Formats: sequence, structure tokens, C-alpha cells
Amino acid sequence: MKLILGVGLFAAAAALAQSPLDETTKPDLAVVGPKVVAETFANLSAALGEAIAKEGPAGALKVCSEKAPAIASEVGRLHGVTVRRAAIRARNPANVADERERIVLAEFGAMLAKKEMPKARTIPEADGGQTFMAPIVLGNPLCLQCHGMPGKDIAPGTLEAIRKLYPADQATGFRMGDLRGLWSVRSAPTTERGADR
Repeated sequence: MKLILGVGLFAAAAALAQSPLDETTKPDLAVVGPKVVAETFANLSAALGEAIAKEGPAGALKVCSEKAPAIASEVGRLHGVTVRRAAIRARNPANVADERERIVLAEFGAMLAKKEMPKARTIPEADGGQTFMAPIVLGNPLCLQCHGMPGKDIAPGTLEAIRKLYPADQATGFRMGDLRGLWSVRSAPTTERGADR
């Protein structure tokens, strides 16, 4: 089975449009989570594809450093959630996985090691919110131009640009089919949603 970035489920869900939540709706992340991930992934992929076509891998680095957080924030706002990517071997220090994310990443990695596609999950939170976590598996060869093996997949100029933008980068050395990280979609706590809206 061919592994694809963001998991095929989310690419398929990208076609499903969802209107913004009304003021009193609390999203069910088992339903909304895959749609949010698909939409964020589709928007990010489109921006990356355009940047690579114009400027090569260096353009993709600019998208990841400058546009990716805004894309995630906008999609999250439309659906009443927060969206982030997290990894153990992160490029951006803001994306370093927290303790809960590390546990789920370890579970996803164990599934991949058994040749099973990791399954997304929704986790209830003590504050009444939920967190939906979905694996990010490298399945597009273009990703290796910035996340693959230095000197083999990553051109010297691209590696130099990575080190300039991200001096503490740990996000190289990946191969096709590797677990790159996860998507984390978080609904606001029940009390917060009532107070803020």
C-alpha cells in the first residue's frame, strides 16, 4: 500500500467543504478533525507547489517558515479549532512535540514498523475539549528535497538555506514512508468556548 503524506483519508476528505461553526457549536473532532487536516494540508501543499515551481526548494522553505502558520491559523479559525504540526525531530522549534504528542508519535511509529498505516485518533481532554491527532507520513518525493538525506536528496544550496533559517534543524535524514510527525487539531475547552464566543 502506497503511503501518502497526511494519509489518503485526509486527501479524500479535502473535497468536503465545511462552513464555519456557529457561536454555540462544539466541534466533534472525530468528524471535523479529518476535514481540518485535509483542508490545511491541501492549502499548504498548493502554496508549496507554487513556491517550488517558481523558486525551487528554497521557495518551499519560505512557505514553511512564513506562510504555514498563517494557513493553519486561518483553517483553524474557520472551524473553531487550533491546528499545528508536531514532530520529535522538528525543523521549527515551535513544532517540537509535547509529551502527549510524543506518546502518540511513538504509537504511530510502532504501527509503521509493523507495516500498518497509523490510524488517527481523537483524545478527550480533562477540560472538556478534544485533540485529534493524525500521522504525517512522507509519501511525496518532493518532500525529500528538504527532509531527505543531505548530499543525496537535499542539494547543497537547499541545505545551506535550511541551516540559515533553522540553525537547530533536526528534520533531515528521512526516507519515503517514514513518519515525519503528526497533525494536532485541538478544540477549545468547554468553558473557554462559552466565555470567548
